[in-house]
Amino acid sequence: MSTLLPLKRRPARARTLLRRLFPRGGVRAQQARPLADAFVGTALGATLHATSNWAWAVLEAGLICAAALACGVWLDPSDPFGLHAQFPWLWLAPALLAMRYGTGIGIIATLMMLVGWFALANMFTNAVDPVRSFPEQYFLGGLALVLVCGQFSDVWNARSRRLRAVNAYLDERLNTLTKNHFLLRLSHERLEQDLLAKPLTLRETLQRLRGASDASGLDGHGRLAGVDEFIKLLGQSCQLEIAAVHGLDARGLPLAAPHAALGTPGPLDLQDPLLRYSLEQGGLVHVQGDVAPQEARDSSRYLICAPLMPSRGPAVGLLVVEKLPFFALNDDLLKLLSVLIGYYADGVQAASVAREVTTAVPDCPPEMALDLVRLHRIRAEVGIESALVALVFERSDVALDIYEQVRRTRRGVDIAWELATPRHKAILTLLPLAGTAAVEGYLRRIESAIMSQHGVDFLSGHVVLHIEQLDETAPAQSLKRLVERCAL
Repeated sequence: MSTLLPLKRRPARARTLLRRLFPRGGVRAQQARPLADAFVGTALGATLHATSNWAWAVLEAGLICAAALACGVWLDPSDPFGLHAQFPWLWLAPALLAMRYGTGIGIIATLMMLVGWFALANMFTNAVDPVRSFPEQYFLGGLALVLVCGQFSDVWNARSRRLRAVNAYLDERLNTLTKNHFLLRLSHERLEQDLLAKPLTLRETLQRLRGASDASGLDGHGRLAGVDEFIKLLGQSCQLEIAAVHGLDARGLPLAAPHAALGTPGPLDLQDPLLRYSLEQGGLVHVQGDVAPQEARDSSRYLICAPLMPSRGPAVGLLVVEKLPFFALNDDLLKLLSVLIGYYADGVQAASVAREVTTAVPDCPPEMALDLVRLHRIRAEVGIESALVALVFERSDVALDIYEQVRRTRRGVDIAWELATPRHKAILTLLPLAGTAAVEGYLRRIESAIMSQHGVDFLSGHVVLHIEQLDETAPAQSLKRLVERCAL
């Protein structure tokens, strides 16, 4: 009982220490409480297990030594310890205990043999004092045998514990790698499913929309320019199943006949409450949103209604969605839909949308001015950044070779504007949907290509960099400021 009392006090001390480290209340205390319970439980369990093993080993040593002495007394009552035998067989019991449990149990077994000698000495010796007839060489040789066996056991037990620890660590690592591999496979399958559902990235979708809406206004059939490609891209990117794009008349009301459709939409219901609310508010509304009235969301035939609003001027059309997958109506789809609608609507009204930029910088190409306004709108509504990067080159032979290489390595999604003066040449590139890390990667890729081709970097090649991130500033002002920084 006295042996177990310190073991019971240790968990209390551990709990006190952990309570001082993590006081009551707060996130740290809530996070540390399971850790403290696990720590205390593990420490108590390990201590009790070790104590139990030691007690059983001592008990086993006592029983084996008693059994060995009993066998000695039974075989030869006059010499139970085998002092006059050719081999001291009695020492096999302490030696085997030392081999099994180590030096400590071997010494305890030796002490038990010593106690047995003094207890049984009067049975087979004629001496009055057992101490004077004590066989020193007999017990000294037995102790040496036990110590050798115990040392051998301790060494191999230490190696075995070390190997078990290494194997436990390797098993833990293997379990961790197996779990990570399983999660990676699930992630890969999820990416495959997303790729099947959304085969186009946002950059690819905007690049295809750029070509679909490069003509402004109506086409030769009185429909919105590029509306067929627009509705197809919406079906691929946003998983729309039944949807239609309707033009607007002079009063701003949608026309009955759709300009383009997915699936087989029904006749347009001008009295639909969600549709009327969308036209009144001039923005995207859906049946799961809290903006539209509850009556409009409950009785509407449509899931999503969104006017095609450009950055400047009135709406140019109306998108109505009747059917899409159940789990597809989420925040990501609504954000993507808003981006694509705004991007397309700005392309339809390209002339009025880009007028501010072309007025501030008259030499700017129309496609760059239009995309600048589009990307600025995406930055304001969704928060996806874009950037303008200018590389200025001197008119030397090496710099002009670098200039030609940079001009050839432009990405398909980027829009470049080449500027020239008698002293310098520059390439001003618009990087759509590119944050700070993407701009650094773009510049690092160009510098690596220049280094491998010409053996120089930007600094030694006298290439000057200017970067302008699109922010809350008007896009015309951002472009004008970058051109002025290039000193052209």
